[in-house]
Amino acid sequence: MDPLPLSSTLREVYRSALGAGALSEDWAQHRLPLHAGRADFIFLVAREAGEICGFAYGYTGEHGQWWTENVARSLTAAQRAEWLDPPHYEIVELHVRPAWQRRGVGSALLAQLLTRQPHDRVLLSTQTGSRKARGFYAKNGWGELASVDFGTGYPPYLVLGRRI
Repeated sequence: MDPLPLSSTLREVYRSALGAGALSEDWAQHRLPLHAGRADFIFLVAREAGEICGFAYGYTGEHGQWWTENVARSLTAAQRAEWLDPPHYEIVELHVRPAWQRRGVGSALLAQLLTRQPHDRVLLSTQTGSRKARGFYAKNGWGELASVDFGTGYPPYLVLGRRI
């Protein structure tokens, strides 16, 4: 599925899940198309009652990419060798409208991404202060690897990993 025609709806889902100021205006014009061109890009939407209630996407992470390089600085040498040096998959975004949270939508999106992606190691980052997100990922088998400051003005994020 091509995410670009859905960009305004995706922004609504993102902002409803994280808050009005959570997403820069250039996300749909620059970041999403860049990500869509990366290896093994997978984009999923969840629809309920005729509306998009959630979405998720990811791609194969590689050295030289912004996220991978920032995470590499926060991991130990052993963690880098284990999680970043083999091919790994990065879940970039997973968001569900609040009205649909705690109803299995996020778990279903996550399970589909994990099933479809090609690697045995999967990584993501989530806001350190988000108890809901941390609980969700712990329940779904993710382990905390490190805290990372992406230098974006947001609080630090947690890097989580899961073997498939």
